[in-house]
Amino acid sequence: MERGPCWQCPASNATFSGMETAPLPGDSARLESAVAKQRRLAPEAELLAEAFADVAAGRIVDEAEVDAWIDSLGTDHELPLPRSDR
Repeated sequence: MERGPCWQCPASNATFSGMETAPLPGDSARLESAVAKQRRLAPEAELLAEAFADVAAGRIVDEAEVDAWIDSLGTDHELPLPRSDR
């Protein structure tokens, strides 16, 4: 029997070893409580709040300056880290 492209394979043939997947029904060992999820995401939420405050205050760096700085890394003429004018 000839198989078509992988996207046509039935889901029962799929294996996802080493990948994060959503917990299956009845997989209580992988369920995360709301409190645990909030605790895990708290540092990211704090950084996002800080970033939104910087944008609201106009503390941003021009994309072209960032690109130029990135392109200069590892060269003989590295540019200084771009900074906001504010």
